[in-house]
Amino acid sequence: MSPVTVEVDERVAIVTMADTDGGNAISPALIEQVPAALASVAADPRVHVVLAAGLPNVFATGASREYLLTEERADVEPFVRAFPHCPLPVVAAMQGHAIGGGLSHGLYADVPVLSERSVYAANFLNYALVPEYGTTWLLPSRLGHTLGAEMLLTARGYRGAELRARSAPVRVVPHDEVFGSSLEIARDIARAPRHALRLLKEQLAAQALAAGDAAIEVEVGRHEQAWRSEEFRRLVEQRYGRAEEIAR
Repeated sequence: MSPVTVEVDERVAIVTMADTDGGNAISPALIEQVPAALASVAADPRVHVVLAAGLPNVFATGASREYLLTEERADVEPFVRAFPHCPLPVVAAMQGHAIGGGLSHGLYADVPVLSERSVYAANFLNYALVPEYGTTWLLPSRLGHTLGAEMLLTARGYRGAELRARSAPVRVVPHDEVFGSSLEIARDIARAPRHALRLLKEQLAAQALAAGDAAIEVEVGRHEQAWRSEEFRRLVEQRYGRAEEIAR
């Protein structure tokens, strides 16, 4: 069964990541199928906006332990920055936990919606790793400079309710209302003419990708240095586990 499903509800395409076995960790299947699903719905003239969703308790986590320990790494940029590359606006229903690269993936959406009770964590430093794919720009930009920097530096999990209390400029709603609120936003967006939405998305995405690219220029060498360190591999072998990360 495919880990990515697509449903069209009038002008809204619902793209759902549902890799129950893998817990929506970044995998070759998601790297391939999420961008493909977005391209497919963007080519459908009925669709004006995309609603991206995950599992009820996990939106997306970072890379798997196997990926982190492999010598040959896949390029995960097509997954992490899939939403700004989509030609149509994307609303992300981030109902479940979003960790590491999964958090970056969700926050690259045009409109992310978070759950009060779910955990959102940029946990890179827990493994002696530093971010890539524009994450050092993205979190301060989306959540506020001081809060975004704090999340990166502490590497701990923040529940959505805490982010809201800290005045993060994103919508945070009760857990069971995330999908409905996201669908309502998507339907509001979808009322606009499709060609105008595509033009506006080009404007927004060009700026986001340019800022992300500038951050990547700073990140890439330092990320590689951290990736090659013995401390990184040791911590992954000792600590890695989704349940542990969500509990932090």
